[in-house]
Amino acid sequence: MIGVAPPAYDPAAPTTAGTLPVGAPATVRAYVGELLRRHRRAFVVLVTVNTVAVLSSMVGPYLLGGLVERVPDRTRELHLGLTAALFVGALAVQAVFVRQVRLRGAMLGERMLADLREDFLVRSVGLPPGVLERAGTGDLLSRITTDIDRLGNAMREAVPQLVIGVVWAALLLGGLVVTAPELAPAVLVAVPLLVAGCRWYFRRAPAAYRSEAAGYAAVAAVLAETVDAGRTIEAHRLSERRVALSDRRIKEWTAWERYTLWLRSVLFPVVNITHVTVMGSVLVIGGVFVLQGWIGVGQLTTGALLAQMLVDPVGLILRWYDELQVAQVSLARLVGVRDIEPGTGDAALAPDGRHVRAERVHFGYHEGVDVLREVSLEVAPGTRLALVGPSGAGKSTLGRLLAGIYAPGNGTVTLGGAELSRMTAERVRTQVALVNQEHHVFVGSLRDNLRLARTDAEDAELWAALGVRAGE
Repeated sequence: MIGVAPPAYDPAAPTTAGTLPVGAPATVRAYVGELLRRHRRAFVVLVTVNTVAVLSSMVGPYLLGGLVERVPDRTRELHLGLTAALFVGALAVQAVFVRQVRLRGAMLGERMLADLREDFLVRSVGLPPGVLERAGTGDLLSRITTDIDRLGNAMREAVPQLVIGVVWAALLLGGLVVTAPELAPAVLVAVPLLVAGCRWYFRRAPAAYRSEAAGYAAVAAVLAETVDAGRTIEAHRLSERRVALSDRRIKEWTAWERYTLWLRSVLFPVVNITHVTVMGSVLVIGGVFVLQGWIGVGQLTTGALLAQMLVDPVGLILRWYDELQVAQVSLARLVGVRDIEPGTGDAALAPDGRHVRAERVHFGYHEGVDVLREVSLEVAPGTRLALVGPSGAGKSTLGRLLAGIYAPGNGTVTLGGAELSRMTAERVRTQVALVNQEHHVFVGSLRDNLRLARTDAEDAELWAALGVRAGE
């Protein structure tokens, strides 16, 4: 199949060096397996309820096939009343259980989505200091917003519907084999076309969707950085350069959007042709078999109806599997934080006092380019120290070193005689706090905001904390 080529690689496009990692396929599979194990009871109930719904839907074709078989035989009673009663009963059972399938599928999806959100948040806040700092605002923002939104639809709809479709198709094929085994091979006529189309599509789709997601993250990063540094951009007259960069990132992202849309525009017609091929092959081959006397008209009727019913689950599987291609990329981006090695350190190492010392510190964000050189300072407990200097002098960088977010390339930074870079991340967080210029007060009382740090704090403790602050 020949068509639109994927967007060309742009050497200037952002790399993953400064972003959070994307989860490896093994990591994603392991996490999905973990989610299913957590909710295995709900999953089994969903499959069971869906099985009952599908089996009840197969009663109609079976009854109609039997009725057609009895019509030419004048010696046999049609039992129209009994047939109609069984059909209505099966229809009622199907309606009840289809409703349960949708309800339980949505509930299962919401619970899995809630677990995913909590796992991502817990894992993110537990990352080693400096990881999120290096990743940047745009990458984290796109994961917690766009990727979560994409996964929301997949968890609520795609995962349950895919399970439903697989069970549905398997039971219909089983019913076709039982009621009209001679017609079962006729369904295989369309398999080569379906396999070829799906193989062509799924060989290109995952990489395309990953590039599309990365393109959106790049757009979010550029826009977030531009807004945050708006005054600096205006002061240095960088507006045109930032607009041009934004336009280029948007162009790259939309190019991948168009490419993935073109991929879908090829897959869906192939699926529709497959549906027609399945139905046509069953009718033609079944008609020949009836003329040869190998099967009855009733069997052909039942087989044709079951084959026609296969259209819906096959379309359902392919439709939601395509949706899962997008969701899989978002899931890999969210689960990617699991591939980050936890911070190492000496658990027994703890500061003895509050004395802060930096000795002959060197540090650079890029190898061979130092931002800080031969910096030494000492801060005694209970004192304040102000760092002043022009923009870009390294004040914020030194603050991050003193807070334990970064480790110096050379030299040492110690708190109470203990080297910060050798402490565990948990120990550093309990001993050092970094308050930057970006702050937020949540809607509510002062008590609510103060208790964000410790939810079980009593009013006396809050007053004491405020008193200490006021007396400093």
